[in-house]
Amino acid sequence: MAYAWRNSPKQKSSVVKSFSSTSDTDGTWCKIEFPSFEDNQSNILSLDIRLCSTKIEYADLIGFNNTGNTCIWPSEEVLAFYCLKEKEIFENRSVCELGGGMTCLAGLALARSIPLKEFVATDGNEKSIANLNQILNHTENQKNWLCSIEPKVLIWSRTLNDITLKERFDFIITADCFFFENLHHDLCHTIYYMLKDSGVAINFAPYRSKTLNKFISIAETYPFECRVLEHYDQEVFDKHLQCEQINKHYTSDLHYPILVILRKCSEK
Repeated sequence: MAYAWRNSPKQKSSVVKSFSSTSDTDGTWCKIEFPSFEDNQSNILSLDIRLCSTKIEYADLIGFNNTGNTCIWPSEEVLAFYCLKEKEIFENRSVCELGGGMTCLAGLALARSIPLKEFVATDGNEKSIANLNQILNHTENQKNWLCSIEPKVLIWSRTLNDITLKERFDFIITADCFFFENLHHDLCHTIYYMLKDSGVAINFAPYRSKTLNKFISIAETYPFECRVLEHYDQEVFDKHLQCEQINKHYTSDLHYPILVILRKCSEK
C-alpha cells in the first residue's frame, strides 16, 4: 500500500527505482523521481533515499516508536506531493518536519525543489535520524540541496522547553502522526511551541478508527484555528476513488490521508 499513490494517469508522480549498494548491507538505496510542478512539465527532479533493512532487531522493539523505519507510508507520499504542488508558499520560510521517519521524504523533496530559509528534519527514533544523515551526505544529494538541513532527534513532549526551537518555524509538516492517542497532547504542544505566531502546521493522516478525530478534539483545546479537508486535491481524490474500485485491500479509513491544517493564533 505504501506505493498506491504513484503513477497517476493524469500527472507523473514519484517513480521509485531500486539499486543495490555494495557498501551497504543493512539498507537499500532508491532513486525517487518527481515532477517539479513548474510550467515545464518535462523537468523531473530526483532524490536518492535510503530505506532501512526490513529486519527488526530486539533493540528496535524496545526503543522509541519504530514505525517510521518500516516503509514510506501513504500519508508521507501525499504530504510530499501536496507540498511540492504548493511549494511557493514555503519559499524563504523556515520549515520543520516532525516524525519524518527514516527519510523525511516530504521535507527533503522541498529542500531539493525550492530555497527554504531552513529545514529541520526530526524524528524521535535515533535509527531514523542515523539513516537520514546517510541520505543527506550521499554524494548525489549533497550537490542538490537548496537550503541548510538540520537532522535532529526530537521526542514530542507537552513539557518541551528547548529555547532553540521556541517559535522558530513558519511551517511544520507531519504525516501519519496521530496513531498513538497517548501522544496527542504532546504533539499539539510541540507544534504550538515551535510555530511562530500565525504559523501553520500541515498534517496528513487517515481517520484510522477515529484517531484523527480524537487528535482534532485535543488540538481544539489549544489556540489553533483547525481545518479538516477530505477533498484537497483532485488528482489524489481520483486516485482514492480508483483504489476503492480496484484494490480489495484498500480501506479508506486506514489508507486515505486526510488533510488537517492548524494555524497558530497570534498571542499579540
